[in-house]
Amino acid sequence: MVSLGHKPDDFTWNSLLGALYRANQYADALHLFERIRQRNSLVNLHLCNTALMSCQKLGSWCKALQLLWQMEASGLSVSTTSYNLVIGACETARKPKVALQVYEHMIHQKCVPDTFTHLSLIRSCIWGSLWDEVEEILERVPPDVSLFNAVIHGMCLRGKVESAKKLYFRMQESGLKPDGKTRALMLQNLQKHRFEVK
Repeated sequence: MVSLGHKPDDFTWNSLLGALYRANQYADALHLFERIRQRNSLVNLHLCNTALMSCQKLGSWCKALQLLWQMEASGLSVSTTSYNLVIGACETARKPKVALQVYEHMIHQKCVPDTFTHLSLIRSCIWGSLWDEVEEILERVPPDVSLFNAVIHGMCLRGKVESAKKLYFRMQESGLKPDGKTRALMLQNLQKHRFEVK
C-alpha cells in the first residue's frame, strides 16, 4: 500500500490496531499506537480506547494513566468507556487506590460513571481489602443487583462471611434478587455457620 504511494488514514490505523488487539498482541498494539501518534499528533478516540484496552489486558496502569492525561490535554472528549478502561487497568494491576483516584477525577470531570465503572472499582477495592470504600460506593449509587452480587462474592472469597450475610439480607430488603451464585454462596456459608454453632 505504502509502496504504491497511498497514505494510511484513520480507517487503516483502526483496522491494524484492532487486528493486533484481537490477536492478543497487546504490547504490539501499544507499540503501533505510539508509532501512529508520532506520525499524527491528533489521534481519534477509537484509537485511544483500543490502546487503553491493551493497557487493561496488560495491567499497564501507568501507561493507561499517561494516555488518559494526554487525551484530556489534547481536548478529546473523554468518554465513560475511556475512564472505565483506565480503572480496569488499575484493577488488573491490583492498584485499588489509583483506581479510586481515577474514579474521583472522572466525577470531577463531570463524566457519569456506569455499572461497569462501579463493578471494576468494587472488585479492585475488594482485592485491596478497602472495605470502607466498598461500602461508600454502595451508599453512593442507587441499589444495583450486579454490585450487590459482586460485593457478596468478594466478601465470601475474602472470608468476611458475617459482612456478606448482612449485605445479603440488606439486598433482599431492597427488593433485589440475588443471582444463583450468590444464593449458593450464602446457602453454603449459612449451613457451615449452623454446623459450627451445633
